[in-house]
This record gives sequence, C-alpha cells and structure tokens, in this order.
Amino acid sequence: MNGSAVERLLRGDVDDTPSIRTCMVLAAVGSAAIGVALGGSSGEWRLAVFAAVKVPLLLAVTTLFCVPSFWVVNSVLGLRDDFAAAMRGLLAAQATLGLMLAALAPMVVFCSASVRDPYGLTLLDAGLFGVGTLAAQRVLARHYQLLIARDARHRLALRGWLVLYAFAGVQVAWVLRPFRGTEGFAVQFVRPEAFEQNAYVVLAEHVMRLFR
Repeated sequence: MNGSAVERLLRGDVDDTPSIRTCMVLAAVGSAAIGVALGGSSGEWRLAVFAAVKVPLLLAVTTLFCVPSFWVVNSVLGLRDDFAAAMRGLLAAQATLGLMLAALAPMVVFCSASVRDPYGLTLLDAGLFGVGTLAAQRVLARHYQLLIARDARHRLALRGWLVLYAFAGVQVAWVLRPFRGTEGFAVQFVRPEAFEQNAYVVLAEHVMRLFR
C-alpha cells in the first residue's frame, strides 16, 4: 500500500477503500507498534512481545464482539441491504486506528520517560487510545455520509456502533492488561484477577487518586 493509498484511506474515499486484507494488516501492524512501545517501557522484552500481540488482539476482539450486535441494529432499522457498505467503513476505520496508534507510539515512549505515576500513565494511555479512536471514527463518519444521505436511519446505526465499540473496548482492554510493566507484578500475559473487576470502576478510582 503506497502513500497515496494511505492518504485516500485517511480521507475516507468510499470508492477506493483498501481490501479487507490490507485493512487488517494495517490495523494489526500499527497496533502492534504501539504495543511494543507500551510493553517495552518497562525494559522487559517479554512484556514488549506480549503487548505487541495483545493490542492487535484488543482491536480484533472488540470488533468481533460488536459486529453481531451491529448487524442486529442494522436489521432492526431495515438497513441490512447496506450492511456490506457499512462493514467497508468499519474496516477502513480499523485500518485508520492502526495507523494512528503507530503514529502515537513515540508519544508513548515520551510519556513513559516523563511520567512516574502509574495511575497517571494509565490515564495517558487511555487518552492516546481515545485520540486514535476519534481519528478512526472520523474516517467512519466520512464513509457514512453517503449512507446517511440515502437513509437517515444510518445515523442512528452509526451512533449505536460508537457506543458499542467504546463500551466493549474499555472492558476488553482491562481484561487483556497489563500492557505496561508494573512494579511488584510478575511478567504475565494477563493478570489472574482479569475477570474479577470492572474497568469503569477502576478508571474512576485512578482519577480520584490523582486528586488526593
């Protein structure tokens, strides 16, 4: 995929969307790059390898969890005939997210060297992923412009996808942690208590600790 093709992808050119394979490769390679930056911040090579696997897994699992519900939403709204076009937009958004995460990898390294508070780093990481997700959703919105122009119900379907993806993504990220090394914890693929806590409760606790 050359530079002009990447530019067309980021512009959201509906008539020139990369192939499914290309989108998957961009999403996987880009997210693996930020995974290496996250895991490598601890100086432990095994965690860098684990994170390079887990960040692409995060995107893939979140998408797989959400697509069935998204299909139901489209079917209920009477939009099933446009589902293939909607999926092309979703794939383009995932590829954009991968590219954006790769571009943010140097910022991860900078934050790791500048911030010592582990709770602050957790929030910064969440913010960087939020920036990447916003860029992806902008591309998705461009793909949806024609669909919405044809049928306004697509706007509701798009909002449904955004809510589903954000809600599932935060919890999947929590289950797959750690992406960074944490003092006092052994290097492991996932922590034993991965399925015992709610991500939203823990993030709220992190925010409150910053103000104590």
